[in-house]
Amino acid sequence: MLDQFFTQHGPVLRLRAGLLGPYLDAFAARLSQAGYARSTVRTQLWLVADLDRWLKRRAFHVTQLCPRVTDAFITRRRRTGGVRRGNAATLRLLLDHLQATGVIPAAPPVVDRSALGQLKRRYEEYLRTDRGLSPWTACRNWFVLRCFLGERFGDGPLRLRQLRPDDITHFVLRHCPRRASAQLQSTALRSFFRFLFQTGAIDRDLSAAVPAVRRWRLVDVPKYLEPADVDRLLASCDRTSALGRRNYAVLMLLARLGLRAGEIVRLELGDLDWRRGELTVRGKGAVHDRLPLPREVGEAVAAYLRTDRPPCATRRVFLRGKAPHRGFNHPSTVSTVVRRALERAGLTPPIKGAHLLRHSLATGLLRRGASLSEIGDLLRHRASTTTEIYAKVDLNSLRALAHPWPVSGGGR
Repeated sequence: MLDQFFTQHGPVLRLRAGLLGPYLDAFAARLSQAGYARSTVRTQLWLVADLDRWLKRRAFHVTQLCPRVTDAFITRRRRTGGVRRGNAATLRLLLDHLQATGVIPAAPPVVDRSALGQLKRRYEEYLRTDRGLSPWTACRNWFVLRCFLGERFGDGPLRLRQLRPDDITHFVLRHCPRRASAQLQSTALRSFFRFLFQTGAIDRDLSAAVPAVRRWRLVDVPKYLEPADVDRLLASCDRTSALGRRNYAVLMLLARLGLRAGEIVRLELGDLDWRRGELTVRGKGAVHDRLPLPREVGEAVAAYLRTDRPPCATRRVFLRGKAPHRGFNHPSTVSTVVRRALERAGLTPPIKGAHLLRHSLATGLLRRGASLSEIGDLLRHRASTTTEIYAKVDLNSLRALAHPWPVSGGGR
């Protein structure tokens, strides 16, 4: 395998003669399968060769390799100015490869045994098992709670029974300048205090002390793009490049089917039924729905799968463009695709995330005569009241309900 990356046989012999030599052919194959370019694999192999020489000078054996040893090697290179971006990641891949092949023992899981770490594990377990929430929700809540506990107790012990309602109120007022963030933090705090009370960590339920953030139902007006602007957004993708075709397929699913960003991330190859022309959507709460796959959307996805999607082990449809190739990590990646497309198209809507196209689809359908129930079916709303917000943008229907403005003398 090493011969594929070097034009001369000498470097291959030197690499195979080292302590790590017997494992480099398989390691190079793994790097190639992950999508790294030929020149990048060569650079990574020379880094491993440098590590090999460093191990020999210090009389290390291969079985002694661990993160502590590779960190010491990186520190030495940093002192001489020899560290490049990606060096640490390459060595982590090497350790993963050696562990997977049984050359070195697998590193024991890092467990935070501090009081804060133990509290975090218990709370996340409570959210998953008792509340049935996703790991993303648990992670988002803990970000808020870690800030609260850090401000209240600092580096000292967690004396949870000393918490008072004033601690909660002051924290919310300091950290919630906007309504949306205030609602998120209040929800996280309320959930946390219920957990503490149910488990006996505190002797009274402090969830009632969390200030309620009023949000009037249907108070917002959906932000959307006009149909011409949606077409302009789609046209901004460079469909002559692999990355442009991938982004075009993502935007088509958002604009024509109204998928959420998380549903794009979770989309897998088996969810595409080409014979029936259907798409399985993995929605909120582990609910699966089937939607028809329009021709133009199917063509965009098929073009990406046939010519641009790199071969890899994951079943996710959309993969990151750079090696190592794996599925999108978070819904924010999809929103980044939308935001960059808006910048290319010269569009500046009030919101720039993936949900903008979902609102645009619903608004366009409503103006073309679709009923709210039909829009709710397409967007897969569980309650009809969720779809009612789009009635605010149907200006033609609203004009028929508006009363004339009264004038002096009772005239109309």
